[in-house]
Amino acid sequence: MKEEKSDQFSLENVLISFIGFIPFVKRNKRIILIFTAVGLITGLGVEIYKSSNNFKKTKIVFVLESESADNGLAGLASSLGLGGMSSGNSIFSGENFKELLKTKNIYRKAILTKVKVGNRTDFFGNFFLERSDLENHEWSNLPVDFVKYRFKTGNIDSIDVQDKNIINAISMYLNDNTDIFLDNPKSTFQTLTVETRNDTITHVWAQLYLKTITDYYINTKTKKSKELLVIMDKRVDSLRSALYYTQGKLANYNDQNQQIIFQRARVIAERLQMNSTQLQSLYFEALRNYDNLKFSLVKEAPLLTIIEDSELPIITLPYKWGKIIVIGTLLGFILGCFAAYVRFLYKVNFN
Repeated sequence: MKEEKSDQFSLENVLISFIGFIPFVKRNKRIILIFTAVGLITGLGVEIYKSSNNFKKTKIVFVLESESADNGLAGLASSLGLGGMSSGNSIFSGENFKELLKTKNIYRKAILTKVKVGNRTDFFGNFFLERSDLENHEWSNLPVDFVKYRFKTGNIDSIDVQDKNIINAISMYLNDNTDIFLDNPKSTFQTLTVETRNDTITHVWAQLYLKTITDYYINTKTKKSKELLVIMDKRVDSLRSALYYTQGKLANYNDQNQQIIFQRARVIAERLQMNSTQLQSLYFEALRNYDNLKFSLVKEAPLLTIIEDSELPIITLPYKWGKIIVIGTLLGFILGCFAAYVRFLYKVNFN
C-alpha cells in the first residue's frame, strides 16, 4: 500500500509539474521558439552537409596477435651468453598499439608508399591529391598549387619543407577519418574504418594503413633477430676457420711424422687432435643455433590476421534524413527553456 501511494504521489507530482510547465512555455514562447528554430535550422544544415558530401566508408576486421614471439629468441640469446633480449612492455600491446597508429612516422611512410591503382603505379599521396576532391571542400581555401603538387621521392629523409607541409595536411585529414575500435569489449576483434569521398582512396588507404603497420612490426620484431644473426654468422665463420686450420695443421703434422717415436711429438699430435675435436663440437653447436635462428625468422607471424577485408566497389546506402534535425530541435527547445528560466530568475532577483 505504501509503494502504491508513493507511486501515485510521484505521478501526481509529475502531472502537476507538467501542467505548471505549459504556462511557463506560453509566457516565454518567443525566446523558446527562437532557440528551437535555431536548433532546427542547425540540424537541417548538418543534414544537408552530410547528404551532399557522400562519403565512402569501408571497414577491415582484424585480430592483433598476442605477445609471445620473443621467447625463442630470448632463449637462444641466453644460450650464447647474451643478456637483455627479453621483450618487456611491447609497443604493439594494448594502448601502446593505439598510440602507435596515430604517430606521424606511420602516416608519412604510408603516404610515400607506392601503390598500384588500375594500370598505374605511383605514390599514394599523389593518388590522394588527385582523387580526394578536397579542393572543393576542406581545402577550398588553400592555393591551387597545393592540390596540384606531386611527390617525387619516397625517401622520408630527403623530402623538403613543401613535401612535409602537404604530408602533414594529408595526415591530419586521414587521421580524422581513420578509426580503430573494439565492437565488443569481450572480443579481441578490432575494426578499422576509413571514410573519404572516393571509394578507391578509401579502399586503398585502409589496406595500405594496415600493411604499413605490419611491415613496421616485422622490421621491429626481427631487428634483434637480425642483429643476433650477424653475431652468430661471425661466430660460425670464426669457428669454421679455426677448425679447418687445426685439422689442416694436424694432417700436415701426421704426414711429416708418420712414425711418431718421440714423446714430445706424440703430445703435440694428441693436443692437435683434442683441439680439433673441441672445435668441431663448438662449430656444430654454433651451426645448429644459427640454423634455428634462421628458421625462427622465417616463422615470424604477421602482426594482423584479417577477418573481414575491404572490397570494391563500396556500396553507399541512401542517406537517412531526420535524426539530426530532431536532435537539433530538441536541444534548441531545451536551451530555450533554460534561457527563459535564467531570464525569469534575473527579473525576480534584480527587479
